[in-house]
Amino acid sequence: MVHPTSGGCRLPMQRFFVEAKNRVSMRRMLWFACLWMSALGLVTAAASLISPRISWGDVLLFLLLIPIAAMAMTLARLRRWDVAMVIFVWGNWLWVAAAAGWSGGMDSKAVMALPVWMVITAWLLGFAHTLVMLVLSVALLLLFWALDHLGISQLPAEQILGAAGLFYVLGMLGLAVAATLMARASLGRQALKSMEILRSLEQSQQELRKFHRAVEQSPESIVITDTHLQVVYVNDAFLARTGYSRGEVLGQPTELVSTMGLDRNKRQRALAELLAGRIWRSEMTNRTRNGAALRESVLVAPIRSPQGEIVNYVELKQDLSERVDAARRIHDLVYLDVLTGLANRHSLALKVKALSRANKAAASWHGLMLVDVDRFSSFNDVHGMQHGDAVLRAFALRLVEQLPEGVLIARISRAEFAVLFESAGDSIEAVQALLVSEAGALQKSLQKPLSIMNSSESEAISCSIGCAVLELEQGAPEGNDVLRFAGVALNEAKRSGPGNMALFDPRMAELAHRRFRIAKDLRAGIPAGQLRMYVQAQANHEGVCVGGEVLVRWQHPQWGLVGPADFIAVAEESQLIVQLGDWVLRQACALLAQAEFAAHGLRLSVNVSAIQFAHADFVSTLKSILADSGASPERLTLEITEGVLMRDVDVARARLHELRALGLEIALDDFGTGYSSIASLKHLPIQELKIDQSFIRGSHVSEIDAALVEAIVRMAARLQLRVVAEGVELAAQARLLKAWNPAIVLQGLYYGKAQPVEDWLPMVLGHRPPSPDQGPQATIEGLRL
Repeated sequence: MVHPTSGGCRLPMQRFFVEAKNRVSMRRMLWFACLWMSALGLVTAAASLISPRISWGDVLLFLLLIPIAAMAMTLARLRRWDVAMVIFVWGNWLWVAAAAGWSGGMDSKAVMALPVWMVITAWLLGFAHTLVMLVLSVALLLLFWALDHLGISQLPAEQILGAAGLFYVLGMLGLAVAATLMARASLGRQALKSMEILRSLEQSQQELRKFHRAVEQSPESIVITDTHLQVVYVNDAFLARTGYSRGEVLGQPTELVSTMGLDRNKRQRALAELLAGRIWRSEMTNRTRNGAALRESVLVAPIRSPQGEIVNYVELKQDLSERVDAARRIHDLVYLDVLTGLANRHSLALKVKALSRANKAAASWHGLMLVDVDRFSSFNDVHGMQHGDAVLRAFALRLVEQLPEGVLIARISRAEFAVLFESAGDSIEAVQALLVSEAGALQKSLQKPLSIMNSSESEAISCSIGCAVLELEQGAPEGNDVLRFAGVALNEAKRSGPGNMALFDPRMAELAHRRFRIAKDLRAGIPAGQLRMYVQAQANHEGVCVGGEVLVRWQHPQWGLVGPADFIAVAEESQLIVQLGDWVLRQACALLAQAEFAAHGLRLSVNVSAIQFAHADFVSTLKSILADSGASPERLTLEITEGVLMRDVDVARARLHELRALGLEIALDDFGTGYSSIASLKHLPIQELKIDQSFIRGSHVSEIDAALVEAIVRMAARLQLRVVAEGVELAAQARLLKAWNPAIVLQGLYYGKAQPVEDWLPMVLGHRPPSPDQGPQATIEGLRL
């Protein structure tokens, strides 16, 4: 099957199209011919009537033209055009044949009408009807000729045409037909050629319209100039981008409205490229109508005529503003802090690294200050992150206002900022003095509350500051170490409490490394079974052991026995205290579950850290330990400091009630220090007060200490709370305590040092406290790590 648009159907389709076009003119010709023949019939009939000899046969014959025309017009009105043409043409041909036969055959003047109707037939009905009419006309003429020569005609013999006359008439008839058909065929070919030209022109116009729309609707600016670089065309994108109107730029030099970003030298080089017929491209910053900068990529190409002559130039312009903005945003994301607009940690690291690689022989030194907003996490919890972000922006603004110009200020973590003092002094001491001075000035400036932008509120905050010097001597550490050193100093400042400042000292790094080593080894040592359970006895007023406090030591494979003072704080910092506390609880419950130990009714006390107490799984873990060990919870006391309970009294009270529901007893440890709130004794479910050893140590020599201890002891007795006195080292101290409260429980060196459980247990089964002569314990203070 051939596609309608394929080459095989193209010519017939074109012919059909031409025929359809020609029919319009043929129909007009039919209307005209019908009107003409009607008028001709009337005129000839009237002429016959006014002639000297009236022939009614001629009149009737002429009037027959009118109904023939009327019938054709009627069919035409009914849109029966083909039938109307056939009736009109053949009706008139028959009329001519009748008229010729009526008026003398070959000698009749009507015979002259036959070629005319052949021509009309060729135009209106085409080749087939013309051929039929030619055959019939020839037959008619032969008939007339035969009648004349057979004597049937009424004409005299001398008036009858001979064979030559017949041939002449037939030749003229053939000539008329041939000429008409050739003219029609030629006209058809011309029409086809004209239609082909029209179709080609239409396609060209469609292509031109398509390219015009593409140029006009292009999102990029397009400018066309003549050979003198005068603007002759701009598209809508150029007008929208620059703000010009079309009338303002047409006819203007391109350097005034389009490529004003080129300087003289670059313009000369561009003209040289264009005159050589080459494409030129570059990037430039042009200007809009109102003077705004417009970064563009411009390509200029010559437009040539078919003869190869340059007739125009076209400028294709791509807006680079988005690319420039994207590059700026990428730069900001890489090097700037999104929240404050200050430099970020990456920028600071690059700058420090560049300074550390600078000339070591330089005479100046650099300083780094790390500034951390105190208690910012708590502030965020209370006020929300959005308000916290506003505070950080206000704090960054205060840094910029307070610190000298030329320093690099960076935000390197959530609430931590860094300040780099480049070329701060010609010696370490000078840089340290500058850092101390600037840190003090900054902390003093924070005494004035921060004003929160777009808010009437203000916030009073403090900050901790750590400082270090970037050393430039040969063999000095890499620049990144100064960040670490300043961080160590900052941690030391935080250890001292909010609002403090610390200068880095090499010993700080040693201590930090030591804490790291302890945390690492302890993390591996707990599951490896390196912890040891120790117990210090607790005795009643008679000196009989009634229980003990469970303590822990660490049997390090290299350092030996390590005391709690050296690793408990590190365990709390590294969150290992939960794992360590769970181990102690398991060991204590295992001891309580021993039948011989339980038979003597001894109690055990276990310290619980703040982190362990606040842990979500603390109560469930303790339940599991009690269930697994089978220990009696009534003989286990958990020692908790009052500071832990005061962080959130409602949460602490709820947790204490959960513990009491298990049957455990609660001791308020280190009573007399910290908060020492009397209200806690009233509202919290505690059964024991443990007086801090700092009061016991001076109770036998200091009236103030004695009065305080006596007050605590007597108050606890009135509240029916058990009292444990910690740090009893002398008999005099024991006598005073027993005098104030005979039911008091005593603990300290006077009743024995802490001992390994395997040594302590045989002694307590005899109801006597252990001997105090235990010898010193190993520490890690003198070890090299």
